[in-house]
Amino acid sequence: MVKTRIKKLRQERHLSQEQLAAQAQVSVRTIQRLEAGEDASISTLNLVAKALQVEVGDLFEHKEAQEQQAKIASAKEQLEYQQERRQSEFQNFKNIYDAIFIVIMLITVVVVPQIDDNDNLWLVWACAWMFMSPLQKLLALHLVDPKLDKKYPLTAMQTEKQDK
Repeated sequence: MVKTRIKKLRQERHLSQEQLAAQAQVSVRTIQRLEAGEDASISTLNLVAKALQVEVGDLFEHKEAQEQQAKIASAKEQLEYQQERRQSEFQNFKNIYDAIFIVIMLITVVVVPQIDDNDNLWLVWACAWMFMSPLQKLLALHLVDPKLDKKYPLTAMQTEKQDK
């Protein structure tokens, strides 16, 4: 049996078990088990800690936290790994999107004969950029982020998502 501070932390934040479970993306039964002192996986502890806005080590009484150091260290490693992978995949999306934009613009310059002088070329690039930049943000918000949230659940509740 592991002595945790989860119930105390939850009550300090005026959350019900159901609300904490929803925020942590776990079942109510999982919250009940954790509050009763049953052991949990590193992933579950990370999700609950994120929902309570504390470090994983803060979920345990001081003495228990010392005994759980290996598990806590592993939880931090998992979170850091998922954050790193998420940032890498999001950067890949941005790079691919930028490459597609440049290819489309180059094709436009070749195909459309009215874009033969520099004034028209810069105007086309500026107009396209004004359209493509918000489109990239929209795609990131509604397509990329939800997929990354599902793939890397420990990063789903980050308050500061990638710079879009």
